[in-house]
Amino acid sequence: MRSQDIMEAVANISEDWIEEAAEQPLQLPEQKEISTDESKVRPIRRHRFRSILGVAASLALISAVLPNLNRTTAYALQSLPIAGAYFRLVTVRDYTLAEGGHTATVQVGEIQPESQSGTQAVRAEKSAEEVNAEIQRITDEQVAAFREEMGREGYSNLELSTKVVTDSDAWYSVCLTQVRQNADSAETNRYFTIRKSDGKLMQLSDLFAPGSDYVKTLSEEVKRQMQAEMTGNSEKVFFLSSEIPEDNFKEIKKDQSFYVNSEGRLVICFDEGEVAPMSEGSLQFVMPEALSGLTM
Repeated sequence: MRSQDIMEAVANISEDWIEEAAEQPLQLPEQKEISTDESKVRPIRRHRFRSILGVAASLALISAVLPNLNRTTAYALQSLPIAGAYFRLVTVRDYTLAEGGHTATVQVGEIQPESQSGTQAVRAEKSAEEVNAEIQRITDEQVAAFREEMGREGYSNLELSTKVVTDSDAWYSVCLTQVRQNADSAETNRYFTIRKSDGKLMQLSDLFAPGSDYVKTLSEEVKRQMQAEMTGNSEKVFFLSSEIPEDNFKEIKKDQSFYVNSEGRLVICFDEGEVAPMSEGSLQFVMPEALSGLTM
């Protein structure tokens, strides 16, 4: 079919049909939950990407027709999903170390990208390599420290694991969790978020326009949510008005831990003891849509 014929066909699409289609949820192929057992991980089929590339090509052609359509029709077409990078988390380390009262369990994966060719594929590959290198560095450090404890008297436990927290049309987020137990217990989470549209590994600042004071704005929202929780629950405690002023939460860090959830909302994350007593565990604050990033 010639390009002119396709353009004419698109231009003649019923606006009612387009508007109805835009209101319907997108039905994607069922995605299987990733197993921590590498042998059970199902590879993403290549034909899926050929189909996506075909959709992308069609959308590029549709964009040429958009100026000739009215605002409602154009919006409906522009709301269609754009092809992007795809990733999977594959377990590469799965073992247990045990001696005396010391036990370490490691179930750690690495990100493997599958995307279309070109700049996007190069960036997606680079982002995956950066994430994998950081996961490996943290894992090696923690295991090395644990090995030094083995053979000593006493008790200690180490757990290292990775999991996918978001795998939406737009975002892919993975979390590395470390749990150490000695006399007490401490949990630390490290999140990595990749934007699928271009394969970019995101920093918190990347979600906002250059020069915007996102630290202050997000910090005020976190404090507002803390106050609201304490108002509704007298047993809830956050470090906002502690007797030790230097312990009080003032603002998030510029590189504060975060991820983007499946609804496209920014989630600000704190480890145990950062903004509340250790007993409160790791804490997350979901930002409202208006504060979830300006460049998403």
